[in-house]
Amino acid sequence: MAVEHPRVAAAQPSTPIPVPLTGTTFEERWAAWEAKGAAHDRALRRKLALAAPIAIIVVAITLFALLR
Repeated sequence: MAVEHPRVAAAQPSTPIPVPLTGTTFEERWAAWEAKGAAHDRALRRKLALAAPIAIIVVAITLFALLR
């Protein structure tokens, strides 16, 4: 059984190169860091607002089935 290799190599996905923060002050970098953290916190809270009730319901049904 022969394995065919493509004649044209596919381009490897490139990762973006971080742009150095030149000309920014510490306060600007700190504010950007805090904003990034706040955005992550909001995203996590949205995910938990959906996942937590579902997990509680699954645990409740499982316990009800086991203790019945």
